Amino acid sequence: RKNILREYQDRFKYILIDEFQDTNIAQNELAILLSGDKKNITTVADDDQAIYRWRGAAVSNIIQFRKRFPKVKIIVLKQNYRSTSAILEASYKLIQNNNPDRLEVKEKISKKLIPARKIAGDPIDFIFANRVENEAEEVARKIKEEMKENNKNVTYSDFAVLVRANQHADAFIRAFQRASISYQFLGPGMLFKQPEVKDLIAYLKFLVNIDDSVALFRILNHPIFDIPIRDLTSLLNFTRRIGVTLYEALDILVADKKQLSDLSSRRINYRPYLPYFSEISVSKFIKIFDMIDKHLQLIKKETAGQILYSFLETSGLLKKFTKYESSREEKEVLNISKFFDKLKSYEVTNEDASVLAIVDWIDMSMELGESPLSADTDWVKNDAVNILTVHSAKGLEFKYVFLVNLVSDRFPTRERKEKIPVPVELVKEILPVGDYHLEEERRLFYVGLTRARDKCYLSAASYYGEGKRIRKISSFVIETLGNEVLSKVNKSEQEQNSQLTLLEWKKEEEEEKKSIHPSIEYLSFTQINTFLTCPLQYKYRFVLKIPVPASAAASFGSSIHLALQKFYENYKQDKNADKKILLNLLAEVWIPLGYGNKKYEEKMKDRGKNMLSLYYDKAHSQDIVVTDLEKLFRLKLDTNLKLGGKIDRVDKLETGKIEIIDYKTGRRPKDTEIAKNLQMTVYALAANDRGLYNLPPQNVLLSFYFLEEGVKVSSQRNQEDLDNAKQQLITIAHDINNSDFKPKVGSWCDFCDFRLICEAWQ
Repeated sequence: RKNILREYQDRFKYILIDEFQDTNIAQNELAILLSGDKKNITTVADDDQAIYRWRGAAVSNIIQFRKRFPKVKIIVLKQNYRSTSAILEASYKLIQNNNPDRLEVKEKISKKLIPARKIAGDPIDFIFANRVENEAEEVARKIKEEMKENNKNVTYSDFAVLVRANQHADAFIRAFQRASISYQFLGPGMLFKQPEVKDLIAYLKFLVNIDDSVALFRILNHPIFDIPIRDLTSLLNFTRRIGVTLYEALDILVADKKQLSDLSSRRINYRPYLPYFSEISVSKFIKIFDMIDKHLQLIKKETAGQILYSFLETSGLLKKFTKYESSREEKEVLNISKFFDKLKSYEVTNEDASVLAIVDWIDMSMELGESPLSADTDWVKNDAVNILTVHSAKGLEFKYVFLVNLVSDRFPTRERKEKIPVPVELVKEILPVGDYHLEEERRLFYVGLTRARDKCYLSAASYYGEGKRIRKISSFVIETLGNEVLSKVNKSEQEQNSQLTLLEWKKEEEEEKKSIHPSIEYLSFTQINTFLTCPLQYKYRFVLKIPVPASAAASFGSSIHLALQKFYENYKQDKNADKKILLNLLAEVWIPLGYGNKKYEEKMKDRGKNMLSLYYDKAHSQDIVVTDLEKLFRLKLDTNLKLGGKIDRVDKLETGKIEIIDYKTGRRPKDTEIAKNLQMTVYALAANDRGLYNLPPQNVLLSFYFLEEGVKVSSQRNQEDLDNAKQQLITIAHDINNSDFKPKVGSWCDFCDFRLICEAWQ
């Protein structure tokens, strides 16, 4: 509408856009529209710092600006007031590898920065180690070294460790903890994942859902209550023995100890099973239960912030935090203070600030991911080494910068395809001559280098995680420091192969102090898969057996499996069982737990109906000969080890072979992964056992049916596969028996039932 456009053009006579390289195509078009015929528009931009393409920013906006406004006056700002000449020279050397797609080449100008500080400064240093743990230890040592040499002029807050992704920070956090170096890892969205804040979130989540035993366990296990682990374990055992939630078990215990006269018959029946608890633990359990009871009654009356403050007061945390004695405790206080500030901001802008609303807001905030803007960073200014992503560091500066994990597939990252690709016809951006992804990663590296004022360190290692493949040094390191850096890498590798590092010695010491846990005598595939995913998750689920709340995914999967089981039980009696019966069975067996709200539950129920309808149309026929449903098996792997499980369905084929079918409601993996899938190999082992079907592997067809897509993928095993799998399972059992159950961080952490009580989840 031209009249509205004219109104805004008259209102904004002059337009100034800072960080123009971060604008997207829509913002650029809006600015040009507003400038109108007057063209009073000024932009400030550095194409070498365009690092937000993943959120829509288009570096070509800068290049097109000249074409849109051919009479534009260009002023090149080359004076740099931050970095030394050594840092600027190396950075310029790196970024020239983006030619000819840079403005410097296209506009035939010089962008070589001139340092205002008339000192050369130290050259950029390179740290190379064997493993990521050694790399982190060396970074910690360098920080201590710099602090010692410049003790009067340097504080921990002068140091920054810049990572490409948040999960890359773990090794450095552990190294700083061992070295007693104060640190803060508070990039965007990280505040909610700090241990002391997770405690408060756990309490809110429990108040919203008193069946959430994981959240309650975190509260009971809090150091402020100091409940002996023996008594906590006894309470967990009692919970499992009588088949109730942790809160119900606590309720029964407190009612018994208080000798309440209104004990229900259900509670009275549980009395004989109550274990012994020390008097001091009983008093603490009662105190916690009374506090919870009080806060449950306040949910409808007070805001989440008010209830949490009461929790801090009643628990004693508030008193403890007012008398902190270390930098770590000081950091905890500051983080909690920041969390309460966020709660206050929410209360100001939202009418509903109840516990339920706040929990929904926290869940949504964490699911949406994090903003890259430094202005949105959950930043707490205190004397601590700053750990943050390079994206979060844009706009900031530090005396000392460590750019870490500089190996292939980490920095630069591997290019990922867009989940929803934009049609080529809609892309208005001018694409570069070179590799766009690599150029953007190089610009990000350039931003990291230029955060440093006095000194910059680059670091890398040969091995990361449990990988056995040597990682290649990032091409950006070579572009910055030259090929001579490779000689340092080769020399370091020779030295590392001939000596035992301090960190490796520490690992040996830790192995001698492993906790004792029962030897594994029985394994299921669920146990195997859980341990391979994360040993700590295995400990929580199968050693401590901490109860977990119902989840939508588990309820949905069980409902679908039950419906299919009941359908084929009917089918074995009546071959005319039709689709209507199958869909009615879903309604009958539907498990309504863990969905959070009725709307989402109904959505999932519709999804289930669609899955089963598709399955019936594509896979069911009256020719199917079902021999077994939910078939239990148990076979001997070793002298003291048995393997057990349950097979969804077994069909008899016309060829005399059998087909083992496993229904899947989740995503379909690659066919190559299915061909080697351990679960199906376990089923082939079971079918081969004399106690079950006693069939050779060539007579067993193994099929996954992916219900979402309506696709069946089949494979087979040979005897060598079975022999190898048997040995692999024995090895896994040995690993479990000797495990110290350290956490294994990965993408699965965000979906783990135990993330609230796991300090590795970030």
